[in-house]
Order: sequence, then structure tokens, then C-alpha cells
Amino acid sequence: MATITSTVLVDIQDEVTCPICLELLMQPLSLDCGHSFCQACITENSKESWVSQDGESSCPVCQACYQLSSLRPNRHLANIAERLREEDGKLICWLCERSQEHRGHHTFLMEEVAQEYQEKFQESLKRLRQEQQEAEKLKAVITEKRASWKNQMEPERHRIQTEFNQLRSILDKEEQRQLKKLEEEERKGLNIIEKAEDELVHQSQALKELISDLEHRCQGSTVELLQDVSDVTERSEYWTLKKPEGLPIELKSEFRAPDLKKMLRVFRELTDVQSYWADVTLNPHTANLNLVLSKNRRQVRFVGAKQSGSHLQEHYDCGVLGSQHFSSGKHYWEVDVAKKTDWILGVCSQTVGPPFSFNQFANNRNVYSRYQPQSGYWVIGLHHKHEYRAYEDSSSSLLLSMTVPPRRVGVFLDYEAGTVSFFNVTNHGFPIYTFTKYYFPPTLCPYLNPCSCVVPMTLRRPSP
Repeated sequence: MATITSTVLVDIQDEVTCPICLELLMQPLSLDCGHSFCQACITENSKESWVSQDGESSCPVCQACYQLSSLRPNRHLANIAERLREEDGKLICWLCERSQEHRGHHTFLMEEVAQEYQEKFQESLKRLRQEQQEAEKLKAVITEKRASWKNQMEPERHRIQTEFNQLRSILDKEEQRQLKKLEEEERKGLNIIEKAEDELVHQSQALKELISDLEHRCQGSTVELLQDVSDVTERSEYWTLKKPEGLPIELKSEFRAPDLKKMLRVFRELTDVQSYWADVTLNPHTANLNLVLSKNRRQVRFVGAKQSGSHLQEHYDCGVLGSQHFSSGKHYWEVDVAKKTDWILGVCSQTVGPPFSFNQFANNRNVYSRYQPQSGYWVIGLHHKHEYRAYEDSSSSLLLSMTVPPRRVGVFLDYEAGTVSFFNVTNHGFPIYTFTKYYFPPTLCPYLNPCSCVVPMTLRRPSP
């Protein structure tokens, strides 16, 4: 196939080629000097080139001055450039090549052009297949991310629902506690009022009978008037209505809504320490014959003296250690003490034995003074059903105020911080007491003492 060249066609193509980007003109604009440029090219050139005070720029070809306002669209050149774009790359036969339509056009044999495009397309295919593989990988990654994202949502949704259910439960329990407290106050007040009513009825009846007697005497004979006159005179002259005392006038304590911020802070603190829950069990080798452990080693119960010795010794020498030993880290566990009238719990040094023997007790009036940090004990306890104490020093114990008696106590050991904290789980996790800034011995372990109360103490299993 013959190749036809035409200088005329070359000249035309030069005329519609932008001097700046060297491509066929796009939306051509012409200057007064006769040169034409793509709209985007000449606009960018005007921004970058120096502009005089009169707002003039210079032509990139001949340096002639022009103003942006003088640029005019050249539709004739635009049409020629568009026609050349349409003709470029068409497949034609040898007859069409010689026709008037394609006269002056550059033409090439298909075999020559095909090889060039074959190489280009192969390169493009290689790159596009790599892009396709990358797209497949990204699709797999996105699918995995979607599954991972959904998997994260369900546990978090469950956690949110659980925590809000717990908060609602806390509020419900607090409501019931306040209502029960109000009912108790109402019952006591009504009892006082009923007693006052009964006393008033009794006095009214006595007064009615006395008045009737006096009326009968005044209306009867002289003999009837003077019969037992001394007794009647004394009763009538000295009779005085006894007014009831101590009637309830107003509530002793007006209800105040609980501090929700404080409750949330306390609840969050309890939730945080519960994340360190340790599965604690009891060591049967540390329990004496006064104690019985359950098969799962989570419960200890006092059963009375099974050996000779003083009653005082059997009352207090009832401690049992946990099987777990702690030499570092943070650890939490909970002990059920519901319905017990006496108990002691906390942590102690692994090396300590029973807090004291009978002979030691005989020489020490305050038996509980043996439970103190200097002796290797960090414990709190309940005694005589109502006395809650923390054993902080050797001279005396600290009396603790407890608005809600704990049926379950949480113990949190932070070995590195040197602290042992106790929480009233029954009262939504409110802090009971904290031993702070101690240098602990090498090994600590849980300590439970049911004292002489036969109600068992039970270690709770970790929450799921």
C-alpha cells in the first residue's frame, strides 16, 4: 500500500497545533499578533508570565504584548483541529487512500502499525492484569474488613446492653432499697400512732365512766352522793388527760435522688477491677479441724471444735488460705458473706501461720490486734453482726460505716502499687476500705476466716 505525503496537510496540522503543549488545539484562542493557543495553555501562561501595570502579557511565540480581554475564540481553527482528530487512526483500503477525502493524509501499512500497537497493548495488558490482581486482593481485604468490623460490633453491642442493664439494675435496686426504707419508717410511725390511739381510747373510756358516775351522784339521793366520796373526789380532781408523746410529725430523712455521676464512677471503678478477676480456690492443707471445705474448694464453713483447747481458740483460729499465690500484678476476687454475723477476709503473707495461738490470746485482750499489716495481714471483718472493722494498726481497729450491709465483698490486690481495696458489691461496688502504700512480702495469698459463725463463706466464680 502506497504512502502519500502532502506538504499542504503538514502545514495545516502545524497551523492547528498549540505552540505551548504541541498538541492539536483545544478551544483555541487567537491573539492580535495572529498566533493561536489552547484556552487552558494561554490562560496558564498569562498567570505565569510577567504582567505590566496596564494588564498586558507577551505572546509566547513573538513576544508581542496583549491583554487578556483581547483574546478571541477561533472557531475556524477549532473545526479543523476537530476534523483532524476524527480522521486520525482510521482503517482505510487502498482505494479510499486515493480518494479525495483522504488526499494529503499520512497513511501507514497495517502490518507496520499493528506491531507497534501490539507491543503497546501487551504492556497495557500486563499493567492492567496487575491492577486486576491488586483489585482482587483489595476485594478480599475489604471483605475481611467488613467481617471483622461486624464481628467487633456484636460484642460491643452486647457489652453496651449489658452495662446499661446493670446500671438499670442498680437504679432498680436503689429504688427498692429506698422504698423499703420508707416502708419501715412508715411502719414504725404507724405503730407509734396506733399505740397513742389505743391509749386515748382507754383514757376516753375512763373519763366517760368518771363523768357518768359524777352525773349519777349529782342527780341521786344524798346517800348516793356521799358513797365513797373521798375516792371519787380524788379521781375527779386529779384526773388529767395524758397527751401522747413522740408522735411522728415529719419524715426523719427526706429522699434525695442518688448522685448518678458518683454511682457511674463507682460502677466504672468496680467494672475496671473486675477485669482482673482471678479464679481463686481454697487450700485444704491450711485449714484446721474446725473448718469444712466444699469439694470445689470455694466454700469454707465453721463446724465447731474438733480438738481439745479453749473455746476462745476455736472462735478465732479459723483462717484458711487461698491456693493461688501472688507476687506481682493485679488480682480481684469476690466473697459471699450473706447472713454471716462474723467474718474476716482479705490477703496475707504466704509465710504466716494462724494469727495467734491460745497462749497468745490469753496474754492479749484484743485478739483482733493480731490482724494487722505488720503481722502480714491486710484484712477487714464483721463482728457481733453490726461492727465492720479494718485492721490498719496494732493498737486498734478502724470502725467502718456501712450504709448497706455487704452480702458480697470484692477484694482487689495491686501488688506493684502496694494497695489492697475492698468493695461492697451489694451496694453497687461502693468502696469499703483501702490499704495503701505498703511494701508487700514476696508472696501474698487470699485469706478467709468464717470465725465461729456456722454460715459459710463462698468464693464466687469469675464473671463470664
